[in-house]
This record gives sequence, structure tokens and C-alpha cells, in this order.
Amino acid sequence: MSTRHAPWLRRVAAVFAIAVTATASQAFAQGLTKIRLLMPIAQIDEIFSPFLIAKEVGYFRDEGLDVDIIAVAGAKAALIQLASGNAEMAVIQPPDLMAGQQPPNNMPVQLVYDMYYQNIWSVAVPTESPIKSVAELKGKKIGVAAMGSTAVTYGKAFLDKVGLQVPRDAQFLAIGVGGQGATAVRSKAVDAVIYWDAMYIKLSQIGLGLRFLPTDEKLRSLPDASLGARLDFIDKNPKAVIGIGRALAKGYIFNQANPEAAIRITWKQVPTSKALNVPEDKALKNAIAVNQTRMKIWVTPKTNVWGKFIDSDWQNLVAFAKQYGLVDPKADVSLARLYTERFVPDFNKFDRDAVIAQAKAWK
Repeated sequence: MSTRHAPWLRRVAAVFAIAVTATASQAFAQGLTKIRLLMPIAQIDEIFSPFLIAKEVGYFRDEGLDVDIIAVAGAKAALIQLASGNAEMAVIQPPDLMAGQQPPNNMPVQLVYDMYYQNIWSVAVPTESPIKSVAELKGKKIGVAAMGSTAVTYGKAFLDKVGLQVPRDAQFLAIGVGGQGATAVRSKAVDAVIYWDAMYIKLSQIGLGLRFLPTDEKLRSLPDASLGARLDFIDKNPKAVIGIGRALAKGYIFNQANPEAAIRITWKQVPTSKALNVPEDKALKNAIAVNQTRMKIWVTPKTNVWGKFIDSDWQNLVAFAKQYGLVDPKADVSLARLYTERFVPDFNKFDRDAVIAQAKAWK
């Protein structure tokens, strides 16, 4: 985040502040603590169902919190608004925070809850393709949504691990998403694609058969989006931080115990998340498929503790961010500054069986 962007960032922050202050200033009759929680997506949908469940079922309220879940156009924007004081918590991308913590920005933000234990990117080829490994992509064309997509960064890393370099050994092509991307694959304009998890589900729903290629385990297990807060908020409101994390953990368990209820709650909370002109049963089936694909990376066999940061994976992420230009290679990135686990034990103090029973009984 260079200083030449500072005026633009200030303008964005100011406009956003006007919008959210009106909401935050409203008195809440029951005396709950008001929290503005930013989602790094222009349209909230089923990939964030655990948050919406926590709000609808009352897990936030049980913690003494009144949470406004606010969509923001992208993870960088969410981080900027959080650092500017226009929200109390946000879902952000760790490399953005690594860069933002460096001078001259010195963003007073820290991660408190590890959400995604894997990144969302993978390489796939048509089902009938003879290609069985990433190494066999030498001399091939690889489709991505756009050349500015994070898919390009991960694609370079996938290729690097097998000794291939771009553009010497392979080429990226921008092919768009959805039907446009499917057409590029079917017409053999590209030999492989790199998309995020939910897009693969949507491509399968329009009949495109794809098969994933094995990728390096260190890359596959790089952490992704996590929940962060301003340092002053963390220091002054530890109970609120604990409440958000515990409610989110409950929301995930509820989601997995009753995926259909999770989707219907999402549709209720965000009506625009429901597909238009699609039969109810098909819309539900498709939404559950997207939801369950994303939920797979909310957990890891390395721990059964919600919100815990796996240090070795985060060390790998720092190295990755520096190697591929997400952070200055000379940047001083400290894991202790990047995240804290002080609240993790409290995130996990609840009756999981009770949450599961509540989810299964939900109507």
C-alpha cells in the first residue's frame, strides 16, 4: 500500500464512515454492544453462512452483541476501513495485513481467529484430459478469471514447485468466469484452469467436467481469510472479541449439522443471495454444494480447536507472500504481531452437542 494511494484511501474511508456511523449511532434498547463486522465481498452469500447463522439464531445476542454484518468490495477495502476505525472487526486477507503493518502505514490491526486453514485456489483440467500432474502443464495454456486475479500468483507457485516458470514454460490467459470460462475450456482455448473453490462448483452445475491436479502440500495448506480487529478494540473489549469468535464457532457447527437450514437462514438474512429464476429445490441443492465446498477449509486435521493458528502454516505463508511479491521481501513480518491466540481457549468454551441438537431441530 504505497503512499501515492493515501488520498484515495482517505476518500474511500471517509465515504464509508458516513454510511456506517449512521447505523452504529442508533441506540439499541436492550443494551447490547454494537459491532460492525465487515465481509470482504460485494454480495454476501452462502460461503459466509456461519456469520449469518450466528446473527439469526442468536449466538451474537447471547454474547451481549448486536452485530451488523456489512459487505465491502474486497479484502483490501475491508482492511482499510477497519484500520481507519470505521468498523470493529473484519474478515481480511493475511498478506494484505502483512503489508499494511509495514511503515509508513503501520496499521493497528491484528488477527484473532483463524478461519480458513487452506487457500481457495486449485488447478483443474477437463475430465478427459491426458494431463495428470502440474509438471505436465509445460507448454500449455492455463485459464484464469483475469490477469489481476490471485489465481496468477498461486499458479506461478504451483508451477514453480515442479520447476516450471511463466512465461518460459507455460502461459496464463484471462478467460473470465462462469459460462465464458466454460466455453474457453470446451473450445480448448486453454488446457487447464485455476479458479477458487466456489467457482468450480458453479462450473460443475453448468455441466463442465473438471478434474483437480495434485499440488504441493505446503501451498495447499497456506492459511487464507481470517478474522481481525483493531488493537484498541482488542484491548478495550476482550469480551466482545471472545463473543464474536465463540458465536462464529457455533455458527460453523450449526451450519454443518443442518446445511439446509444454513442456506435458508442465509436467504432470509440476505434475500439477494438466493438464485433467481431457478426452481427452489435446485437453488437449494446448488447453494448447499457451494456452502459445503467452502466449509471444508474452515477445519484442519491439525487441530480441533476453533480459531487456532497453526504457526508452521503461517510461517509458510509469510515466506510465500515475500517470494511472490505480496509483501516486500525485506519486510519485518512477525507472527506475534500478525495474530494473537489469547482468546482461542474462550472461543471454544461452549457445548458443541447442544449446538448440534439446536441445529437439527431448527425449523
